[in-house]
Amino acid sequence: MSVVVVLGCAPVPEAVPPVTAPPVSAPPVSAAPVVSDTTTTTVADPNRQTPGLFHSPRVGDDFKIYVHLPDDYDTDTNTHYPVVYLLDGDWYFNGVNRMPGGVVGIVSSLVETGDMPPAILVGIGYAGANERSRDFLQSPRSFHAFLVGDLIPTIDERFRTVPTDRTLMGHSDGGYSTVYALLRFMDSDDPPFTRYVAISGRYSKGTLIWDAEERLSRRAETGGVPTALYLGVGGMEKHGFELSNRRLADVLTERDYENLDFKMRIYGLSHSGNVIPRAFADGLKWVFASPQE
Repeated sequence: MSVVVVLGCAPVPEAVPPVTAPPVSAPPVSAAPVVSDTTTTTVADPNRQTPGLFHSPRVGDDFKIYVHLPDDYDTDTNTHYPVVYLLDGDWYFNGVNRMPGGVVGIVSSLVETGDMPPAILVGIGYAGANERSRDFLQSPRSFHAFLVGDLIPTIDERFRTVPTDRTLMGHSDGGYSTVYALLRFMDSDDPPFTRYVAISGRYSKGTLIWDAEERLSRRAETGGVPTALYLGVGGMEKHGFELSNRRLADVLTERDYENLDFKMRIYGLSHSGNVIPRAFADGLKWVFASPQE
């Protein structure tokens, strides 16, 4: 059984112009925000999706939120599940646009083989124009504020989650944003994520990544909770992707952060095609293979 959950659109503050996106059938999310039970839709075909709109005043924009629930979610009502947050959900969530089967298919396969536990998958996309450059590169702190302050509390309230077991994953600029989140939150005693899968990010000199890493290195090296990071990059990628991933891995190895367990793998593959499904699958398998236990 595949379940897709529609998150309704939160009320837009008066200072923000009304949203002109097509209406959705789900009732709006309250300002809290809280999602009502009536927003749940069961879809027989896992490749069919009914995303909902979610307004974030922290970003000033609307997001499409896709949710895939484990097969036994409705029958095993006492179980709580880890949550995997996927960036670029419009592209990678269920394979409609770019990747056959999508991350829904990858998670289902890994669960079936016992390589990861049943998990809730949350894909984050856009209601209108794709603003990944804004959210991942130009204003990542506002985007992280949306994740931590708006979306995660809503998912935790609406679904049976394990609040201490969340994964963030992304590709390309999404991989960059994933690593930036790691460096910002890793030394927290209550971090929003403890597992990270970053594929084909480019961590160029002079970017926010290195400022965040330097600040992290100056803070106490103790503290925080065990954290797992998987870095993957294609050996056939151009524009310095492999080199920047090697540099990041070298710095993390030299720092030897007490609570960080990480792995980097270089694939003989290209950037925008065949590296993505393989690296996503390997990354999820590795971060759930108990490096934190």
